[in-house]
Amino acid sequence: MPTAPDNHDTYDYAERIRERLPRRLQELRERCGLSKYGLARESGFSREYLGKIERGKANPTLPVSAQLSYGLGMTLEQFTHQLEDDDDGE
Repeated sequence: MPTAPDNHDTYDYAERIRERLPRRLQELRERCGLSKYGLARESGFSREYLGKIERGKANPTLPVSAQLSYGLGMTLEQFTHQLEDDDDGE
């Protein structure tokens, strides 16, 4: 993936999403009462891959995110909600 200077707005925006997505997936999975094994069954991805996403070691594509959201029983919009917010509760 091409990179841009750290001060480039588009690059910064994408980095914020990449940083927030792992925590968002874990929070939603736990809120749904699913273990990694449970989400693996529901989404079709391995527990290992889910663990990589939650640790920030893998960046899911949009279709993968859609499949994860379906496995969580929600829409892609619900899954990605709050990834863009400036105030993420910290």
